[in-house]
Amino acid sequence: MAMLEYATEDCSVDFEVAGVGAGLGDGFQNTRELKPMKHNEAMAVDKAGWIKAVEEEHQRMVDNKVWRSMKLRELPKGTKVLTTTWACKLKSDGTKRACINGREYEQIDGIHYDGSSIHAPVTNDTSDRIVMVLAFMAAWIGCINDVKGAFLKGELDQKKKRMVVKVLQGFEKYYPPDVVLWLLKAIYGTKQAAMGFWHKLLQCMRHMKYKRNGADPC
Repeated sequence: MAMLEYATEDCSVDFEVAGVGAGLGDGFQNTRELKPMKHNEAMAVDKAGWIKAVEEEHQRMVDNKVWRSMKLRELPKGTKVLTTTWACKLKSDGTKRACINGREYEQIDGIHYDGSSIHAPVTNDTSDRIVMVLAFMAAWIGCINDVKGAFLKGELDQKKKRMVVKVLQGFEKYYPPDVVLWLLKAIYGTKQAAMGFWHKLLQCMRHMKYKRNGADPC
């Protein structure tokens, strides 16, 4: 996830415009390895290298406090335990990235999410064009800020929509066999991921004194 900011060239005017966009991460473009591999496929290619990538992804989850482990017996009766999958990608610079993805088709409307939590607003195309034209005409300086693990920032509604997932393949050494993972934040591939990040971003932008454009829903 990338944020694009503009300011005057000499920085003499206290004025900035910020926009948000999503795209392939740095290094994913112009590479034959763009198609992600599953866990078993990646391990067959370079086991040691992909084990390190999986460990880095686990640490990313821990650092962002994405889940809390809990015993299976602690789950309310009838709770559906969701599953996840791996997307292992090799970047053009040779960096290996293992990413956890939820299976949104397993989520049940009314239990894991509702209609108001799955659509994140975006800017209008007209607003984007106006800002780009102004940037060229006024010689604004553009700055792209990459938000690492953007969709891991969104917090889930724990009072109404609890989501529990099985321990992933490759994470067995971190958790006992009778443990599941209670999601505290969204993960990539879940229906709430985009909206959760948008709410967190909105809080940050307000804290930094940005004002919302009345012509755009976001």
